[in-house]
Amino acid sequence: MFGSHRAMGMALCLFAASLPVLAADLTISNFRVRGPAGGNDEFVELHNGSGAPLDVGGYALLASNASGTTGTRAVLPSGTTIAPGCYLLLTNTASGGYSGSVAGDLGYNTGITDTGGLAIADGAGRLVDQVGLSSGSAYGEGTRLVSLGSGNLDQSYARIRDAAGNVRDTGDNAADFVLQAPSQPRNRASACSDVGLSVSVDDAAVAEGDSGTTPLVFTLTLSKPAPVPVQVRVTTADGAATVADGDYDALDTVVRFGVGDTSQQVTVTVHGDTTVEPDQDFAVHLSEPSAGLAIAKGDAIGGILNDDAAQAEVFQIQGSGDASTYVGQPVITRDNIVTSVGPAGFTMQTPDSRDDRNRLTSNGVYVFTGGAPQVSVGDAVDVRGTVVEYYGLTELTGARVTVKSVGNGLPAPVVFGRDTPSTDPGHLSCGSTNFECFEGMRIRVDRGIVDRGNQRYGKDPFAEVFVSAGGTRSLRSPGVPFGTAAPDTHSGVWDGNPEVFEMDADALGAVPAGTGINGGARFVAEGVMSYDYGDYVFQPTTLRILDPATLPRPVDDPGNPHGLRVGNLNMLRLCDTDGGNSQYECGDHGTPTQAQLKLKLERLSAYIGGVLKLPDVLAAEEVESQAVLQRLADQLAQDYHVTYSAHLVDGHDPSGIDVGFLVRADRVRVEEVTQLGGDTTWVDPATGQSGFLHDRPPLLLEGTLLDRNGFSFRLLAVHPKSRIGVDSGTDAPRNRAKRFEQARDIARDVQNLQTDPKSAYEPLVVLGDFNAYPFTDGWVDVVGAIAGTYDDSANLLNLGGNIVRPALWNAVQSVPQNDRYSFLFTEQLGAIQGYARNGSYDSGRDVPVAQVLDQALLDRLAHRCFRRFQYGRGNLDAPDQTQDDAAGYGDLRKAIGVSDHDGFVLDLACPGLSHSRQ
Repeated sequence: MFGSHRAMGMALCLFAASLPVLAADLTISNFRVRGPAGGNDEFVELHNGSGAPLDVGGYALLASNASGTTGTRAVLPSGTTIAPGCYLLLTNTASGGYSGSVAGDLGYNTGITDTGGLAIADGAGRLVDQVGLSSGSAYGEGTRLVSLGSGNLDQSYARIRDAAGNVRDTGDNAADFVLQAPSQPRNRASACSDVGLSVSVDDAAVAEGDSGTTPLVFTLTLSKPAPVPVQVRVTTADGAATVADGDYDALDTVVRFGVGDTSQQVTVTVHGDTTVEPDQDFAVHLSEPSAGLAIAKGDAIGGILNDDAAQAEVFQIQGSGDASTYVGQPVITRDNIVTSVGPAGFTMQTPDSRDDRNRLTSNGVYVFTGGAPQVSVGDAVDVRGTVVEYYGLTELTGARVTVKSVGNGLPAPVVFGRDTPSTDPGHLSCGSTNFECFEGMRIRVDRGIVDRGNQRYGKDPFAEVFVSAGGTRSLRSPGVPFGTAAPDTHSGVWDGNPEVFEMDADALGAVPAGTGINGGARFVAEGVMSYDYGDYVFQPTTLRILDPATLPRPVDDPGNPHGLRVGNLNMLRLCDTDGGNSQYECGDHGTPTQAQLKLKLERLSAYIGGVLKLPDVLAAEEVESQAVLQRLADQLAQDYHVTYSAHLVDGHDPSGIDVGFLVRADRVRVEEVTQLGGDTTWVDPATGQSGFLHDRPPLLLEGTLLDRNGFSFRLLAVHPKSRIGVDSGTDAPRNRAKRFEQARDIARDVQNLQTDPKSAYEPLVVLGDFNAYPFTDGWVDVVGAIAGTYDDSANLLNLGGNIVRPALWNAVQSVPQNDRYSFLFTEQLGAIQGYARNGSYDSGRDVPVAQVLDQALLDRLAHRCFRRFQYGRGNLDAPDQTQDDAAGYGDLRKAIGVSDHDGFVLDLACPGLSHSRQ
C-alpha cells in the first residue's frame, strides 16, 4: 500500500506487545452486543476517568469477529468531548437496534458480532481500550470475556469500580468486567462519577546512544490536584531489556506529591552501546499508594530504541521468508535505485550488478517517509531506517535518505507473463507464495487482462482490479479446487488460478483517481509489486489500456432475419411486491417496493432490448410470479413497441423463484407450455424425509416460428440446485446427491423428448442457468448428465451409463475460450495460494473466477440449424461503483449490473425444415 499510509507513532510500537497498553483516562465502561430486541440491540458506553474534559473527536469505534476480521463501526465527530467523570453512549441505530430507555448520544448502524470484540482507537489509529468476547477476536486484553450468547436478554458487561470511584483497568478483561443485569447504560445527561484522586504513569522511550548513559524520564500524573500530601512506590522490572545485561539501571523509589501538585517525574538511566539489536523494553510499576490515592494506570513501558544500524543489501533485508529477519532493527542500505515515488514513500531496488540471483529473495523494498519523498525515479540513494512488517509489507520507517546521484538507469523489471507468476499451486514462484519474492520490485506486464472490474473499498469507489498477466482470464477448469480432499476420480484438480493478482491503477498516478476499468480490458504496464492488508497488489507507474472492453457490449444484430433467436437470462430475483407468497422473502434485500420494482423492470428491459436485442423467446430464471414476468413484458412493450407474452408455472422453491418464458407474439406462436418433474420426489439423505426433487422444475415450451422459413421447436428451461455447499461441509454429500438426482431426472425428460416422433422435425434446446460448469466439478457433472456426456470415472457419483443418446452438443463450445463465462464468483482459496499469513487479519486469498453457468444444449437437429451463440455483456465486467451508478442512467447503460449473470442469445436457422404445426 504505497499510495496511502498511516502516520507512524514513535518506535515504541515495535516492542509494545510485551505488555498491554492500558488506558489512563478513556475506557469502555459498559457494553452489550445483543439485547432484548435481538442482535442489533447494542450499546457501547465510554467513560472519562480523568479530571479534565477529554476531546474524543476523530476517535473510532472498531469491531472484530471471532476470526479476527476487523472493521470501523463509527468515527466520533470533530469537537466531541466527554466531561470529567462523565459518559458518552454509542448505540446501534440499525433496524432492530438499541431498545434501551437511556438515549444514545451518537449512533452506528453495523452490528458487532456476539463472539467478537470491540475497541476504541484515537485519531492516529492507536488503540485506547479494547474488549474481547472470544480468543479469535482481534481485540481484547488478557483473558477474554464469555460471550453474552444468542439469547435476547437485557444484560451487559460493566467495569468494576474501586473505592475511589475509578473504573478498574488492569489489562485483563475477565478481571475488569462484571455481568450486569439489567443493563444500566449512561449517557452525557447521566450523573457523572466522582473522579477520585488517582495516579497514572505514562509510557516513555529513548534512543540508547552508542556509549555513556541517557536519562529516560517517566511522568506520573494525578487525576486532580492533590488536596493533601500523597505518595506512591515506583519500581522497574526486566523485559527484553535487563539490568544484568547493562541495558538500564534498576529503580525502586517513592514519589511524593505535595498539596496542589498534579505531576512528578522519575528517571531511569539507560546505557548506550554499539551492538546491533532489536529495540528493547522494560516495565515500570506503581504500587503501595498512600491513603486516599488510587492507581488508575499503574504499568508503563520503558522503551530503549536501538540506534545502531546494520549494513545490509535490500535482498538481505527482505530475506526468503514471508517476513524480514531484521524486523525492529535499524539498517543502512546503500546505493539503491529509486523505482517509484508515491505520496508517502518510495520504492528502491538493488542495481542489477549487485543482484544476488536468488529467485526467493526480493531486490526491492518500500521506504515510508510519511510525506512527499524528496527523491525522483532514477536517484541512487542511501537509506537508514528501521525495518518493520506493516500488515505484511516489509518497509523501512523513520528513514534518513541521502541522494548520491540522479538519472541512473532502472533495474530490469521482472516480466510477468504466461509462466510468471506460476500457474501451478504446487510449485509457486516464491516457494511458499507466488508473489512475496517480487515485493517492492519492478514488474512489467505485456499481455495483461482484467479479470474483474474495480472493487469498491472504503472511500475509494474505484479501488483495485484483479488481473492476469498471461493474456488468459481467470476461468474455472474441471475438477475439485486445489487443496480439497478430492475423490478418487479422473476429474483432475482445478489449480485455483494462483497467477491472479490485484492492480491498484491509480496508486502511483498511472491513471487519474476514480478511473473505472472493466473486466476483459487488455493492457500493458510497468510498476512495482506491493502488499496491502492480505493481498499482493501491483501498482503501475505506467499503464496503457489496449482494449477497454466497453460496456455494455450487446450481441450482434440478427444474422438471419428468418431464423429463430432464443435468449436466456437469470434475472437475479425478479420479485413482486407481495412479501407473503413464499416461505422466505424472494428478494435478497427484502420485498421490493413499487418504486424498486419499477426501476428493476426498466433496467431488465434495457438489458433484454438493448443488450440481447429482443430475442424471439427468452428463458428466464429467478422470477417470482407470472404476474411480475408479465409486468416485464409490458415494460418491453412500452420501451421497444414489441409484444411479449409471459409464461411461468410455480414450483417449490422456498423463496418463490421459478423459471419462465417471454415469447414475442409477432415472431412465435406458443403451442404449449408444460412443467416437467413438478411432482417428482426424492428421499433426502440428511433427514430421511421424502420431498420434492426439483425446487424449480424444468419448463417445456413448444412453439412455432412465424416466418417464411418457420419451423416448430421445443425449448426446455432448467435451473437446478446451486453449487453452494458442494465442495466441503457436513451438508456436502446431501447437496451433491440432490444435484445428481435432479440432473438424472432431467436427463430422462430430455431422452423422452429425443425419442418423441417430433424429434425428427422439431429442434430441441435445453437451456438455462444450470448452476453447473460445462464439465465436472469432480463430484457431479450436472451438464454432462443432461447432455449425455457423463463420465463415471471423472465423478464421485456414478450414473451407470448415459441416459441421453445421442448426446446433446453444448453451444458454449463455439465461444472463444476467454469469452466462456456467464457468472463471476469470488473463491477464497487460503494459504495454499500464498496469500494467508501473518496472523488472523489475513485468512486467505480471494480469487474472482469467471465461470460458465448459463448454457444451451442442442440436439442433432438443433445443432444442424445452429448459426451463432453469444453472451451479451453488461453485468459481470462492470466496476462495483459503475453498477450502482447505472440505475441513474437514461441510456443503454441503465442495463449495467441488473443481474449477477450475463445472458445469451442462440441463433437457429433451418431453411430446409419445412414442417410446422398448423
